[in-house]
Amino acid sequence: NARVAYLLLPTSGLSLFANLGAALPAGTLPSVRGSYPISGRMFQVAGTHLFELTANGIVIDYGGAGTLNNNIVDDGLDATMTSAGTTGGAYPSQLLIASGGNLTVFSLVTNSFQALVTPPTQVLVVDFLDGFFIALSAGNTWSVSNPEDATTWPGLSVSQVSVFSDQLIGMVAANRLLCIFGARRAVFYYNSGNPIFPFDVASGGFMEVGLVAQYTPKRVATHTGTTICWLGGDERGQGVVYAANGFIPQRVSDSALEYWMSQQVTIADAVGMARQEEGQNFYDLWFPTANATWSLDVDLGWWHRRSSLVNGKPAAHLSRCHAAAFGLHLVGDRTSGNVYQMSTNFLTDNAAPIVRTRIGPTISQEGGQIPVPINEFQVDFETGMGPQPPLKDGFGNPRDPIAMFSYSEDFGKTWTPERMIPCGQGGNFKAVAIDRRLGSWRSFTPKVTVSDPIRWCIADAYVNGTQDSQDRLAKQFAKVT
Repeated sequence: NARVAYLLLPTSGLSLFANLGAALPAGTLPSVRGSYPISGRMFQVAGTHLFELTANGIVIDYGGAGTLNNNIVDDGLDATMTSAGTTGGAYPSQLLIASGGNLTVFSLVTNSFQALVTPPTQVLVVDFLDGFFIALSAGNTWSVSNPEDATTWPGLSVSQVSVFSDQLIGMVAANRLLCIFGARRAVFYYNSGNPIFPFDVASGGFMEVGLVAQYTPKRVATHTGTTICWLGGDERGQGVVYAANGFIPQRVSDSALEYWMSQQVTIADAVGMARQEEGQNFYDLWFPTANATWSLDVDLGWWHRRSSLVNGKPAAHLSRCHAAAFGLHLVGDRTSGNVYQMSTNFLTDNAAPIVRTRIGPTISQEGGQIPVPINEFQVDFETGMGPQPPLKDGFGNPRDPIAMFSYSEDFGKTWTPERMIPCGQGGNFKAVAIDRRLGSWRSFTPKVTVSDPIRWCIADAYVNGTQDSQDRLAKQFAKVT
């Protein structure tokens, strides 16, 4: 009997969990290029260093370039990691890291780097499937390690994709299958048990869509299981986000996002992230060159753009990599060595305000030729959510959280000056966020912006006094029930 079917909830904020930059050489400001949780432990790569974080945020630095058997190269791109192995009787016992084309193995038993035997070179990404570490190389080959041993790579356990002629770009393991992407095609492999090279092409495991951005394929949870999402394309074009429906690539981006991508200088540097918050599944795409982050609500199929204030200006969201560890969501900062906890309980991005904007649909009559009287515009916020002690104005007096309303009569090309609408100090749950005496409009597009550090929730928004007015859809359904 709820009054609406959906509620627009606030995106998660960030709180500093640890700072990796303090352990790095002076003058370096690297981003956190990789995160990997394993058996109650959490590992991060920043610069050429491998770090471990404890549950209380203590940073352990295992060393950077120059440390024995540490081959981590900082090329500015993502570092991919995977784990397994049974060395020393422990499982998993090895962490495999691919960074800057090199492989590095870290022993989870001795907490030291291990030497490798005939490792592949020019490695793009690594993963693990059915007892084997797997490395995809820029030389159009992919290699398989000895069973459960990331330090040994037999020279014969190397293969090339023969079902298409593309340059290999990316790889991801999911549902006991290995998907290898070219620029225009993709193929799935399974463990057939062959003695020299254990993987063969899965029957029917072929997709007529390739990969645009190397680091976008991610395992994404859905209500029905796990799938793969990636930013793809082929010889006909690029810039579409897909999800694998079995062996069928299903388009999950919309026309607006695809148009936005078509206007960018490059989208090949995009980085994907997958996460689950409060039971809702998300797939994020960070575009470094475009300085933007887009997020897909996988369960609803809706996209939104996420941003953080950097030097006072809206920019891509701070997160570059994500991992769930210690019961927390931890993300690495793309601009520094910071690791943040991400949660809806945090109302800022590491103390910086979060600017939230929602633009509503346009109301017009006859293509804008007949003026529409708009007597008032009301946003159905969850009001009275101000903090205690209350927010203060410029004179030090208590104030309400403020929403800023503005309107457009030319379909979003220009906007009126913002109107400051009070939304109720803490406990004033009957406050109404409403703007009156708006006049007549040939077309009316509302925009709502908020930035105060409270839990902003929007149930609905509506205008009164419009021609042919009728009950909101939710109210119509309520009457029926």
